[in-house]
Amino acid sequence: MKQLEKFFAIALLITTMGFLLWLYRAEPTVKVDPNDNAFQYGLVARTNQIWDYANRTCPKNISFIPCQLSLLTDHWVPNWAQGYNLPYYYSHVPQIVIVASWKLINWGMNILGHSSIELFSYYHASIYLLLCAFPLSMFLAFRILGFPWLTAGIAAALSPLISTDGLYGIDQTSFLWRGWGLSSQLFALLWFPLAIAYAIRYKNADTAKRKKVTLIAAIVFLTATTAGHLGIGMMAFLALLPIVCSDWIITLVEDWGIFRGWKQKLREQFQTSVKQIFLLAIPPIIILSYWIVPAFLNNNYHNISLWDPIWKFQSFGVNQVITMLINGQLFDFGRIPIFTALVFIGLFTSLIVIPDKRSSQLFEKRSAIRDPSHNLQILKQVQDDKKIFAWIFLFFLTLFFGSSTWGSLINLIPGMKEFHQHRFIVGLHMAGLFLAPIGTTWIMEQISHLAGTITKKFIRQTYIIHALVYSCIGLFVCISLIPHIIDYASYNTTLIRQANESYAQQASDITLLTSTLSELIAAKPGRVYALRGNEGKNFRIADAAYYLTLSARGIPTTLWLPETWSMNSDTEQFFSEDNPSHYDLYTIRYVVAPPDKKPQPFWRVIQETPNWKLYEVASEQYVTTGTAPSSVYAKKTDLINLIHLWIQSDYPKQHIFPQFTSHPSKLIRSVPHFSMIDPATYQTPDGQLHNLFADVPVYQNPTNAKLPMIVRSQSSDADMVFEATVEITAPCPTCVVILKQTYHPNWHVEVNGKTVPAIDVFPSFVAVPLEQPGVYTIKFSYTSPWMKTALLFGGIVFFLIILFLGIPKKR
Repeated sequence: MKQLEKFFAIALLITTMGFLLWLYRAEPTVKVDPNDNAFQYGLVARTNQIWDYANRTCPKNISFIPCQLSLLTDHWVPNWAQGYNLPYYYSHVPQIVIVASWKLINWGMNILGHSSIELFSYYHASIYLLLCAFPLSMFLAFRILGFPWLTAGIAAALSPLISTDGLYGIDQTSFLWRGWGLSSQLFALLWFPLAIAYAIRYKNADTAKRKKVTLIAAIVFLTATTAGHLGIGMMAFLALLPIVCSDWIITLVEDWGIFRGWKQKLREQFQTSVKQIFLLAIPPIIILSYWIVPAFLNNNYHNISLWDPIWKFQSFGVNQVITMLINGQLFDFGRIPIFTALVFIGLFTSLIVIPDKRSSQLFEKRSAIRDPSHNLQILKQVQDDKKIFAWIFLFFLTLFFGSSTWGSLINLIPGMKEFHQHRFIVGLHMAGLFLAPIGTTWIMEQISHLAGTITKKFIRQTYIIHALVYSCIGLFVCISLIPHIIDYASYNTTLIRQANESYAQQASDITLLTSTLSELIAAKPGRVYALRGNEGKNFRIADAAYYLTLSARGIPTTLWLPETWSMNSDTEQFFSEDNPSHYDLYTIRYVVAPPDKKPQPFWRVIQETPNWKLYEVASEQYVTTGTAPSSVYAKKTDLINLIHLWIQSDYPKQHIFPQFTSHPSKLIRSVPHFSMIDPATYQTPDGQLHNLFADVPVYQNPTNAKLPMIVRSQSSDADMVFEATVEITAPCPTCVVILKQTYHPNWHVEVNGKTVPAIDVFPSFVAVPLEQPGVYTIKFSYTSPWMKTALLFGGIVFFLIILFLGIPKKR
């Protein structure tokens, strides 16, 4: 019987993965992305560019590797929102792995005389394989925990069958071409189940050797999960709480009597849990400290967007979440809630089922271990593991309520104030993927036992009964759950085919536009405006907006939000198409528009095809001059209205750029200054409060004359280094030289070879003050801080030590 279940489970795994490979076969063939994959590929392409930049600029000696790793893990991404150092805050390991493996494969293919694979195709093939490999991860997680082969096979079969109305969970709407394209989650989801499984194994290990091995495995997979996606990594760390605290809950539920020594037991379990969570959580944090610590320290320069809907930050609240759960919208959108029922059955049986004599006998028959007492111990442990999954499910269900229910209490969890709390559905789905196979197995065993009891007089071969029952239940589940998945994926295939056909008709056209813009930007650097809003969405190539396609190909674009982390993301939306000074402000030198769009008077057409017109605008380059006659202190959440009023005024045209600081101690008090109290109120030095809209701040140039500054020349290298020669003809106490890239402390400025501190000026640009007459050579370069590089190599050494400790030692 055990061999039959093993065969059945492996067949389920292979069939499920093969089915997904066939069902999603169109995914690697896409030619253009209409969703978040455009953003993700833009990061991959930029990583490849930085790889080549590092090979060209890093010294060819022993410091080459530190230099290259430093650049790959922390570089400037100019594609969106006046540029931003996304790898500093965002998951970057997946991009590095993709580019490194792509280069390695192409190197091998070139040696063999084969043509190279395009990076775009390789990227999509990678995420396609990751999506299809997820059932294997669930299968291994169940086997690691000692569950029967049958349960592991069912877990693999159920893993791709969740259905939601695009709620960003573990369902195909999150990953497919017609969905959200959240490919970054896949790099974490592959390891998430294994991280949970090994954390539970470590908690349950009964020998020092097993504890060491399982602890190291848990650390590795927790690190891999977090490196793949920080948000899912946070959920993996949070899952440790119900795992290590499960003994407390079991003690409180089963040993509740006050005369049974439960207080002493709880005290001992508390000490054990603190030790376990410390050993599980601290090593991954140390390994990834090069990313976590600097991002935490410079959180002031990480924007919280007002354009994101409020439900992303506060989730849906208890009433709506419970309603969606009961209605099947969290697991079974668009179909009969069979999967939801399986989750509830798994939750119910995990919480209340106690091993009885029949279950023990059944387990002994399945177990390869000869010691019956050990069999019972394993059976009891499996039952406790089921309860852990129940606690994890209930834990993430309560977290999914979000601050809509918990208010500021949820902020006790670090990072929750700026976390998109609706993403807790991933943790809820993961717990459901552990419970649903348990529920399905329980149903199969009960029906098999009942059928065997009824038919034992007629059929003595019990494996026949089990096979019939399993087949019937499996067929019922397939008929109930799979058609909806197939319908969604089949239409996805149709849309991809149609988009590819449309793209084939315009491929030469978009290639011409991209190459033309690349040449123009190389000669005259600047950003591209390819429309915005609904107008921009309707200006498309193969169902993808032009601004989406261009930015994914490395063209710096403006006025759309693939990421909202740049401090310029929100305020650039106040750009006015008919205001020439706004083109100067954002260095918009090129405009791409449909042929039938009425151009602005200052747009000069330079090339056109039947699908688009390319215009040039006489705007400034990236380095310009101005004056900073005022200083403003404000939290990052209080700037939006202040910057809006400034952009809509004549101040940008007059080159008046007030200085901004997020630290009260850095407020410049030698010039007119004030502090923002909230988004609509500011306080002047006399202590008076003013309404921002009734009493608009005035920034007056002290000289009221033309700026005595001229930019003689400027150049850039891979948007990592900008150099300019500036001449000042008269003393100018408030004059500044401005680089129109988003301000961040990692920008390093040298004036005539000497390092000087940079300042942040409106809207959020890098600037350096210059007062005295003379000719200055100024170099702006984006550099990773030494602390980040030191932590990076410290984490690598620590990781290698952990792996070394896991190597079995010879006796």
